[in-house]
Amino acid sequence: MKNLIRAELLKLRTVRVFWAYVAVALAGVPVSIVLVMTGSPGAASLDSSEGLRNVMSAASSGALLVLLAGILLMAGEFRHNTATTTFLISPDRRGVVAAKLAAGSVVGIGVACLSFLLTLAIALPWLASRDVEVSIFSRDVGVVLLGSLVVTALYAVIGVGLGALMSNQTLATTVALVWAFIVESFLVGFAPEIGRWLPGGAASALSETPTAEGGLLPLWGAALLLAGYGLAFAAAGTRLVVRREIT
Repeated sequence: MKNLIRAELLKLRTVRVFWAYVAVALAGVPVSIVLVMTGSPGAASLDSSEGLRNVMSAASSGALLVLLAGILLMAGEFRHNTATTTFLISPDRRGVVAAKLAAGSVVGIGVACLSFLLTLAIALPWLASRDVEVSIFSRDVGVVLLGSLVVTALYAVIGVGLGALMSNQTLATTVALVWAFIVESFLVGFAPEIGRWLPGGAASALSETPTAEGGLLPLWGAALLLAGYGLAFAAAGTRLVVRREIT
């Protein structure tokens, strides 16, 4: 299994679009911080718990890009016609998908850690310049950053599962983006009470980012829900890959 995971990570390192995803994910951190720090007059004060959580939630701003990297990791095999070679070398398809899930998690954790450090490097000096005292061990910082790490890692798992389910990388990427930017927002606007049960609601709860609808799940509930989404996509995708005829 270790060799399979290393092979999957090596594949990713040789794909330029993967590095583009990572770069955009990290670039989103300072952009998110700037938007919060220079927000509208009605926004939460930076020296309040809500304001501080909003700043620190920038660490999870690249989660969607990591999800797209997970799709690339799985669906890219079919797009570039390398799936046949991969499964000939490693006939255990479940093992291959498991390796991709593990590799995606490693990438998610790596990007999350970089985003974590970048958030602290930018936000702490800026907050200090505004006389806002911050303890990195406080709930408003530590828990939010830890939640952001969990969100980013689980989004990678969801991405691999989605790529396995659809196999068409372009379609899977389009579905993920449309869901994130249109469908989920529409559903929340139409029925706010279901927002907490959707992936975006779980991610908001883990980063403790307040939403207009409120009513977020507790941290443990959000983590279980998002992990459930990841496991469901992974299980369904693995089953389909095992049964799919590959030529």
